[in-house]
Amino acid sequence: QLQAVSRQFVGLWGDHDVVLTPALAERPVRIGEIDACSDDPMADFTRSGAFTPYTATFNVSGQPAISLPLYQYEEGLPLGIQLAGRPADEATLLSLAAQIEAAHPWVDRRPELAAA
Repeated sequence: QLQAVSRQFVGLWGDHDVVLTPALAERPVRIGEIDACSDDPMADFTRSGAFTPYTATFNVSGQPAISLPLYQYEEGLPLGIQLAGRPADEATLLSLAAQIEAAHPWVDRRPELAAA
């Protein structure tokens, strides 16, 4: 069933090589907010799904995807985009990601860190 749904999903793309989505549905969560070792793993799974709904589709379909920290929130945390490609077409994604990085580099961006 999963393979059939994945094929249908890929079939919706038509002539498009890449789909652009947000990387996350909300701001980055604080460290420890989602805990894979908590006493309520289902609650953490649900919370994680709400936080990252765009990535799950491509994890399930097996399509290549890449997230890029293209922008920043005012406090310096990354605000990313996700590019997803056709099955087995990682080359297109990597080429496009390299072009985006060259046009809008992020390598030197760092958030302010607060010492406790």
